[in-house]
Amino acid sequence: MDDIATRTIGDTAAAAGPMRREFTMWSAAMLGFVFVSPIVAMYMVFGLGLAAAGPGFWWALVVVLIGQVLIGVTFGVLASRWPMAGGVYQWSRRLLGPAYGWFAGWAYMWTLIVTMTAVSYGGALFAAAAFGLDAENQKLMSMVGMVLLAGAVLVNVLGRAAVRVVGFLCLVAEVVGSVGIAVWLLCFHRVNSVATLGSAITWPPDTTFMATPFVLAVMFAGWSFLGFESASTLAEEVAEPRRDIPKAIVGSLVGVGIVVLFTCFAFLMAMPESAATEADPVAATLSAYLPAPAFEAVMILFVIAYFATVVAVSSAVSRIVWSYARNKELPASRHLGRLHGRINTPTVATVVTGTIGIALYLPFQSEQIYTLLVTFVTAGFFMSFGFPVVGLAIGKVRGTWDRSEPTFLGRAGHVAGWLALVWVLAETVNVLWPRTGDPLVDWAPFIVTAVLFVVGLLIRAGLGLRARPEKAVPAEVNAEA
Repeated sequence: MDDIATRTIGDTAAAAGPMRREFTMWSAAMLGFVFVSPIVAMYMVFGLGLAAAGPGFWWALVVVLIGQVLIGVTFGVLASRWPMAGGVYQWSRRLLGPAYGWFAGWAYMWTLIVTMTAVSYGGALFAAAAFGLDAENQKLMSMVGMVLLAGAVLVNVLGRAAVRVVGFLCLVAEVVGSVGIAVWLLCFHRVNSVATLGSAITWPPDTTFMATPFVLAVMFAGWSFLGFESASTLAEEVAEPRRDIPKAIVGSLVGVGIVVLFTCFAFLMAMPESAATEADPVAATLSAYLPAPAFEAVMILFVIAYFATVVAVSSAVSRIVWSYARNKELPASRHLGRLHGRINTPTVATVVTGTIGIALYLPFQSEQIYTLLVTFVTAGFFMSFGFPVVGLAIGKVRGTWDRSEPTFLGRAGHVAGWLALVWVLAETVNVLWPRTGDPLVDWAPFIVTAVLFVVGLLIRAGLGLRARPEKAVPAEVNAEA
């Protein structure tokens, strides 16, 4: 049948209908790579980081990449023990119980939904540069962003094959739009000295530590390496998840990191002095060296990369919602937990989350929409990352974590877990620190988090989840083909 939903996913092996294992380790890694996307990772915050710390922003990217690799390895440890769709949600509930896991997944779910809105809006800005649209017209940019988001949802509804095609197109766009452009800039248009990269390592007089250029740069750079954990959401669609998912998580992050550092370095070395003060220094740099047709072609490549990232985010968040619904832990779980009869993917969850992402354009309309979205998404990711990282640390202290079972990278993986704990707590504080003086930007993450927490409490109470014991894990989830 081609109708959406031919069966409902239950909580036991007898009632459950598993997703087909049609992805490989490379497919999962590609999802993580496309989700993070070197183009999106660098270009979306390049101007913000440059304004905060000058060319020394590059070193902040190095610091953040190291910290994120620690988190990636920790997630690899958890994925090697619990290779389940839902990632952050499933790991957290098995570390510290159903309630803890529920709120971890709830925070992560909403972070991903807002990410769809943020990235599609960023893609709209590059579409404006490519097609001569008015980027200052917020309503027009919102409409373009909505179209990009709706298109990403459609790709996911079409199935895994369509997702793989978009992923391949993104890789082509990345090779040309990131690596290719970077090599060209370094070879033919280098105008700055490497010494300029030291600009952020200063502490201006009468400046608090949290307002120093480098700390600000690390805050903005936090956006650059988010989404690598999305590879874990395909754990139940990969043949050997315990082995392959940890490699996909870390491999996609390291691959993106190398490309981002190289591309950012190239732009900093080639950026004309006049471009540094522009609202979009990336576009200004390219327009200074490229003829108009070539510039527009590169902008189209950027739009493709942004679109592919939205596709990857939509794919990830639909799996999170499906994982919740399988445990009957969301309203309308009967519908959200369904798989399409032919393509075997959670199409109902995909359409619902995409619709919510489009609707979020309405409350986010403001002059600070771009900064507001980036700040909220970055804060949401680090808070979401904190749940399983903190849960693992508590489990080790309590002695509830079984050290005898082999996990990703063995002892080195567990050492990384403690270092990841320090990093995720420090960066979460850095991202959330109120420093702009604009109440809308400074306090929006706190207000939205509080509202979502209250809504979560009401949903859990309405579903009677407090009294429910831990659900049994479907046998198919733990079985490796």
